[in-house]
Amino acid sequence: MAKKRRKNRAALPVGIIIIILAVIGLVSCISAVIGFVKNRAGDSAEKARYEAMLKPVVMFDPDPFDDLTRANKSQLLYSAIWSLLEDEAGMSKYSYSQGETIGIVVPQADIEKAFTGLYGNEIDIASLHSEIDMSGYDITYDAAQKSYILPITGVEAAYTPQVISIDRQGTSVLLNVGYISNRAWADINNGEYVSPEPDKYMKITLRERNGDTYISSIQAADNQEIAKQLKTTAGTVTQPVTQENTLPEQDDITDPITQEEPTDEAEIPTDENGETQTGEADESESVSGSETQPEITSSFYG
Repeated sequence: MAKKRRKNRAALPVGIIIIILAVIGLVSCISAVIGFVKNRAGDSAEKARYEAMLKPVVMFDPDPFDDLTRANKSQLLYSAIWSLLEDEAGMSKYSYSQGETIGIVVPQADIEKAFTGLYGNEIDIASLHSEIDMSGYDITYDAAQKSYILPITGVEAAYTPQVISIDRQGTSVLLNVGYISNRAWADINNGEYVSPEPDKYMKITLRERNGDTYISSIQAADNQEIAKQLKTTAGTVTQPVTQENTLPEQDDITDPITQEEPTDEAEIPTDENGETQTGEADESESVSGSETQPEITSSFYG
């Protein structure tokens, strides 16, 4: 009996140690899962932030450039202008010209601010207003007003950016970006949409300076390599569902009073012997024909 008690006393601390290790392991697993979820959420938020920044640039598909000073400046300026007018709030805060050229008047100071927000200060845009030809976009520069006059027409975006991966190298942020055609979205089932394959991929380099981030270069990327990364990050996106107004099927229509399905044949009264009472039936039919019957209406389902 003494030996058995000693064994039990020896097993107790071992059991406690096993329980402690199990608890530590469980806590570690939970911490790892929480950390993973936070990282994924943070990564998604960062991608969304970069996509919002790139949207007015990618939508017009500018020519690639390794150096900002060699970029097509009219394309850069055009994206900066439309970054101010992406929504109704931006459109509503500007006035309309009353002269020979009718359009939206956007002060060059606002455009300069938007330009530097996208492309930094490597290009002295303030000194290039009269040199950049914007006639290809039907945009006129008015030196007297120090403003640009834009046509009162909408623009159709060519692409929407999808950030595939983010790679930080010192003060640079290297983004692999998919260019998704705005006409490529397809309905899958019940209003659920899936992001289609991008038409192409580009490498966009951002520079960080004094707390600001700006686009430094746009270069072609290896489509096959980035397509593999895209498969690991692809997901579905729920889009608003547009439902058509439809009438209910004929079988679903019920009598508004009895809540029963209408029968095709009228019920004819019979006497005690089961014979048809034709006279009363005819009289009943004539009376019912003179009465106002409730109208059966069909509801629209939106």
